[in-house]
Amino acid sequence: MEAIVKVISIFVALFVIANGAWVAFMPPSGDEPVGLAIVVVGIAIPVITFYVAKQEERHYR
Repeated sequence: MEAIVKVISIFVALFVIANGAWVAFMPPSGDEPVGLAIVVVGIAIPVITFYVAKQEERHYR
């Protein structure tokens, strides 16, 4: 997988995590579960990207 895709996935993940933290910790209250779910999605983005990249590298060797 191209390195630029990995880098872009990290930047997108950081943006999503920051938005999730904003939703979780800013008023009004009651949005904490949604904010934490957004943070989890932000963490999953690079994990999935790097997993697919590793599988792709194994496949083409």
